[in-house]
Amino acid sequence: MFKGVYFNHQVANATPVTIQLFTESLQLDFIGGAMPAKKLHWLFTEITMELVDRNFIRITGTGTDAGTLEVSDPVFVKDFLQNYKHIRGAGLHELALRGGLKASLLILLAIAGIILAAHFWVLPWCADRVVDRLPLSFDKELGDMARASMDEPVDTAASQLLTRFAAQMKWDAPDTLTFTVAPSKIENAYALPGGYIVVYTALLKRLKTKEELAALLSHEVAHITCRHSVHKLCRDMSTSLVWTAAFGNSGAATGALFSNAGALYSLTYSRQYEEQADIKGLATMRSNHVNQQGMLQLMQELQKLDHKLKIPEFVSSHPLTDNRIRYVRREIAANPAPVNDHAEMEKIFRQLEQLYHK
Repeated sequence: MFKGVYFNHQVANATPVTIQLFTESLQLDFIGGAMPAKKLHWLFTEITMELVDRNFIRITGTGTDAGTLEVSDPVFVKDFLQNYKHIRGAGLHELALRGGLKASLLILLAIAGIILAAHFWVLPWCADRVVDRLPLSFDKELGDMARASMDEPVDTAASQLLTRFAAQMKWDAPDTLTFTVAPSKIENAYALPGGYIVVYTALLKRLKTKEELAALLSHEVAHITCRHSVHKLCRDMSTSLVWTAAFGNSGAATGALFSNAGALYSLTYSRQYEEQADIKGLATMRSNHVNQQGMLQLMQELQKLDHKLKIPEFVSSHPLTDNRIRYVRREIAANPAPVNDHAEMEKIFRQLEQLYHK
């Protein structure tokens, strides 16, 4: 038997009781005081409890014999919880107090794991659902806004040659593609929603073959057809906005995306997006009978700059890793394809070279 104090809810008297603990209930025996001698039998399904700490518990009974039992006995607390948990279960607070510091840390780790899972899996899934609900016409509007906000100079002669070069290839893209060369000392290229591909002159000067340029354009066009920029913007939105847009009206997402259009050119793609763009880019090269080694040569050229600690902008926004080069090698080996000479492409590429190597 255990001892405790019973408080009657009707008269607010404190009465000492002895307690017998059973598998699915407990019995209170009054041992004196203002109340006449009697017994109360409380089923676990009819009580609530508050675990203050490992030594003290407060149990409240309902019904005609409504009252509160307070027990300050660590042995009772332990035995009661062992029986009670099988009937009612236990909350996080009770589990933490029952298990001490170790259990508290495990609970915190579990909660942190759930939060991280939501951040890395649930929210990206919601963001992707937002993109699925946006029409392709939205990409064009977003790209137009982004391009207008940049106010970059354009090398007209080089842009015309780049457009002619790209016209030698067939593109599996729903948008009309616009190819532009922008004068800049930054070694970079980027793609905007709606079909805009911009190549900076500093990066263009690094390319040695038409196959490398074809690889670069194929990679950037893949970012457009896969809608990577829109996916990335959605994933960067606030949690509440993504959740609302995924399961409610997508208008909230549209406004937020338009307001962030100016940040599109500086997005850093994830490894997942880069791999997808690489593989899709290689497929484009194969379908156009362009030597796939151009993709590998492009990456190797950029990696040389990385090793010189002069990391080009293209590498910082398109993460270049050894693993990325390895899977490109595997993809080329697994998917051999015939190659054409592409004399017109070679001619146009050499004309581009002459613009910057006079």
